[in-house]
Amino acid sequence: MKKPFATLPLRQLSRALSILFMVIPLAHASDASDLADKNWIEIDSPNFRVVTEQPEDVARRMIVDLENLRYISNRVRGAQSLDGPPLTIVAMGRRSFATLGLHKNLAGIFTLSRYGYAALARIEDYATSADTSDWSRATILHEYHHFLMHYSPETTSYPRWYDEGMSEYWSSLVIHDGMAWFGHPVEGSGREAWLVDRMGRVDLDTKWLFNTTRLKFDETRGAETDIARFYARAKYAIHYFNSSPELRRQLAHYLRLHNMGLSEDQAVRFAFKKSYAELDSDMRNYVQRHLTARGFSTGKDGLDLPQVPVKVTKLDRAATYAVLADVVPRFAKGDIKVSRELIDTNLKLHPDDAKANAIAVNRGVVNDGMARLETLLQRYPNDPALLATRAESLRMTALAMRDTGTPGWEALLEEARPLYRRAIQADPRNSLAYYGLGYLYTLAPDSGPAQEGIAVLDTVVIYEPAPSSFRALAQLYLRNHALPEALKSMRSAVAFGAAGDHPLDVLWMENLELLADMESSATPAGAQLHYKSGAVYEGALVDGKPDGKGKWTRLTGTYYEGDFVHGLPSGHGKLVSDRGVVYEGEFLAGRAHGTGRIGFPADSKMVSYEGGVDDALPAGAGVLVTKDGRLETTFLQGEAHGAGTFVPAHGSAPIRGKWLYGDYQWPAADNIVFTGGIDADGRRHGMGWCRAAAASKIEPCRYKDDRRVDQDKDDD
Repeated sequence: MKKPFATLPLRQLSRALSILFMVIPLAHASDASDLADKNWIEIDSPNFRVVTEQPEDVARRMIVDLENLRYISNRVRGAQSLDGPPLTIVAMGRRSFATLGLHKNLAGIFTLSRYGYAALARIEDYATSADTSDWSRATILHEYHHFLMHYSPETTSYPRWYDEGMSEYWSSLVIHDGMAWFGHPVEGSGREAWLVDRMGRVDLDTKWLFNTTRLKFDETRGAETDIARFYARAKYAIHYFNSSPELRRQLAHYLRLHNMGLSEDQAVRFAFKKSYAELDSDMRNYVQRHLTARGFSTGKDGLDLPQVPVKVTKLDRAATYAVLADVVPRFAKGDIKVSRELIDTNLKLHPDDAKANAIAVNRGVVNDGMARLETLLQRYPNDPALLATRAESLRMTALAMRDTGTPGWEALLEEARPLYRRAIQADPRNSLAYYGLGYLYTLAPDSGPAQEGIAVLDTVVIYEPAPSSFRALAQLYLRNHALPEALKSMRSAVAFGAAGDHPLDVLWMENLELLADMESSATPAGAQLHYKSGAVYEGALVDGKPDGKGKWTRLTGTYYEGDFVHGLPSGHGKLVSDRGVVYEGEFLAGRAHGTGRIGFPADSKMVSYEGGVDDALPAGAGVLVTKDGRLETTFLQGEAHGAGTFVPAHGSAPIRGKWLYGDYQWPAADNIVFTGGIDADGRRHGMGWCRAAAASKIEPCRYKDDRRVDQDKDDD
C-alpha cells in the first residue's frame, strides 16, 4: 500500500551542512563520574534493554518504537533476526554523549563483535508520539536496523550503500491512521538537501555511491560533505528500489550476486540490466516526480502490532557504572580517558564480581590480570566470562610468542582450547569463547575436529565476518569433502573483503567455482558443455567430460584455459578472474598447486608472485613483488616465513633476515626488537610486536616512517 506525498522542494533545500554535521559549542560532563552520577534508568522489554538518562516517557516511547520496528521488519523483510539476549542500547543526550570522546559527527553507532552486541545513540527532544518523524527517533531506529540486518542466521555481506540506505529508509517509521509508513522525510535530518548539486539538479551518482566502501570521518569540510551526500543518496536509492515489487526483486538479486563474490559493476549489470547513467536517470525521475511512501496496515488484518510489556527500573550509581563500563569501551579506540575511568571505578565498586574483572582484564586496565583470573576461577570455576577471558589471555600470549618466534606457544594454545569449550558449555551465547576457539582454527585449520571448527567459525562470522575466518571455514569444509559449502564460504570471504585487499581469496574462489562446475552435471551443446551456473566449456572431451585442452568460461568473464584430465584441470593452465587476478602454472586434481605465477589487479598492493603454490596461495620458495619492493623467501599458507631478502622499491640497500608469518624480525634498534612490516623506503612500518631487547614482555605496537606511533590512529 502506498501513499504519495508532496514532491520535495529540492531546489530550495541546498545549504552548507545538514543538521547531522552542525557543530554547536557545548558545556558537557568533564569526566566519567559526572556522566555516571546523572539520573539513569533502565527500560526492559522482551527484546531490548535501554539504559538512559533521558525522561521516562521518552524511554518508554523509544522501546515501543524499537519493538515495533523489529516486528515489522521481521514480517516484511522475510528474514528473521537471531534470538539472543536483549540488545543493550545506551541512549543519552548531547552533553552526555560528548563526554565519550567519540567523533563529534557521530549521532549513533552499533557494534557486533567478539564482545557481543550493543549500541550508543545521541538523542534529544525525542518524539513521544509514534505519528511524528523525528531525528533522534530515526537515529536510534537506524542503529537498531543495522543490528536486525547483521544479527541473522544467514551471514550476509551488505555493500556500504545498501547497509546505510536500508537503515535510513526503515528508520523513517511513523504510525498513524492505522498504517505504518516508511519513506517520509525525517524532520531535522536535512538528508534531502544533499540530493542536489550546486546548480539545483538532483544528483544521485550511483557509480560513486555503489562503489564507496569506506567513509572518512574527520573534521575536514570535504569529508563532511562526502558523508552527507553518501547518506542522502543511499537513502533515496533504497527509496527508489522499494517503490515497486519488480524493483525490490532486482535489489534482492543484486544482493545475492554481491554475496556470490561478483564485483560491484558485475552485480549491478546482471541485477539491474542498466548502466549507472541509466540508473541515475531513473532515480532522478523518481525523486523529482514519483516519490512515494510505503505503507502497511497495522490492524488485525495487517501487521497487528503486538502490545509490549515494559519494565522501568531506576539505576543506582553502582548499577550505572556496571552498564557503562560494559558498553562504552566497545566504541572507544585506544586509551580513551572516560572508558578507563568507567572500568576502573566499576571494578572498585564490584571488586569480586566476575564480569567487572573480566571487562578490566580484557581491556587491559589492570596489571595483574592473570593472577586475578586464577584467584576468581577458584571461587567461580564455571563462570563463562572468566573462562573465556582466561583463555583469551593465553591465546594472545601464544599469538605474540608465535609471531615473534618465541618457543612454547603451542602449549598455551592447547591450554586455552578446553577453557573456551568449558565457557561455551556454561554459556552457549558466549561470543568471546566462540571467537577465541574459532581463531585457533584460523591459525591452524588442521588443529582439531573439523566439525567443531565448522560450528565455532560459523558462529564467529556472525560477530566478526573477517575474510580469514571464511577462508579457514572453507578449508575445514574441504577437509569434510563439502565443496559446495567451501565455495559458499569463499564467496563470503570475497564479499566481505574490501576491493583489492584480498586478491588471493578471489583466485581461490574462482578455482572452487571451476571445481564445482566440473563436479556438476552439464548439458552437451555441439562441441560445448553448458553448466547450471551459466558457465560454458569448449574443448576436448572423453566420455562426455573435459579431457585434454579446453577452456571454461563464466558469465562474468572469468575463465580457465589449459589442460584437463578426467574432467578436472590438471597439468598446465591459466585461470583469469574478471577482477584482474591471474594464475598461470600447474594444477593438480582441479586445484592450483605446484609452481606458477600470479599477477594481481592494479588496485592491489601486490604486483606479482612467482614460485610454489598450494590451493592458490604462495607456498614454498618464491618471489613476491609488491608496490613496496621485492621479497625472495619461503612462504607458508600465503605468508612469508623463513630466511629471505627484501629489496625496497625506493632504492635503499637490500634487507636480509628472517620473516615470521608475514612479518620481518628487525634487528634491535632503540633497545626495541620490532617484528612487523617494511615500507618502500626500507623502514619499520605498520602494526606488529615490540619487545625490549633485554626483556621478555611482548606487546602490540605500530611504526610509521621508522618511528613508533599511536596504535589506533588511522593515518596510513
